[in-house]
Amino acid sequence: MSGINNKARRMDTESQTPLVRFAPMHDQILPRLRKDIVENRWKSGERLSEPLLCREFGVSRTPLRQALKTLEAEGLIRLVPHVGAVVTDPDVTDVGETMDILIGLEQLAATRVAQKRPAEVLKAIEQIYRDMKQAARRSEAALYYDLNDRFHRTIVGGTGNRSLMDLHQKIMWHVHRERHRINQGESVSVESAESHDPIVDAICNGKAEQAGRAMRTHLENVRELMLKRRREEAVASLASSADGKTRPPRTTARR
Repeated sequence: MSGINNKARRMDTESQTPLVRFAPMHDQILPRLRKDIVENRWKSGERLSEPLLCREFGVSRTPLRQALKTLEAEGLIRLVPHVGAVVTDPDVTDVGETMDILIGLEQLAATRVAQKRPAEVLKAIEQIYRDMKQAARRSEAALYYDLNDRFHRTIVGGTGNRSLMDLHQKIMWHVHRERHRINQGESVSVESAESHDPIVDAICNGKAEQAGRAMRTHLENVRELMLKRRREEAVASLASSADGKTRPPRTTARR
């Protein structure tokens, strides 16, 4: 009888032991690869060198290629035959379409959170918003943008809708990438922080439709700023190309 009991105890102990103790190698390197693309270490249109990445991560090509397939599914790279992985190069239309999806998701999220008004979520939203305003007043741009992302994630997470959260996260990789690209060296204003005030007010006061509209208005303004910057860069690039073709290179006298 004691032998049966001992066997049962062993089986019970084994059932509580995780079958997978370590994440697969491709799952370990995937966040680092994604971060490098999102933060523009690897630029749009740039080819990713597999030998270089294998040396950097200390892995073989098999886990690296598994990670690259995930990044392709997320739309961050393209796997081109006989070329390899190339970072995608979104244009103005791509950025606009991505922002349209984000606006729809976050409008829904703000509406739902205002309807449910979960106490812990409301508390977190208000605290993050206060921290955002303080960071803006101190001109701490990096901290401000980090808090801004956390503010929007908290609202989406406050819905408790896992499908919404997963889709939002996938879209946000592209939005993060665009923000990193256009916000490099940018300052932040108190007005930027305070543009979130109508969202916070409507959510915390349970005004669901108003919360959704406030979120839409806020993100439409962000969308227009992104697209405006993109158009300005396109015009500047064309002017630079034309200038290079029509004018001889200039030399600078040493002083």
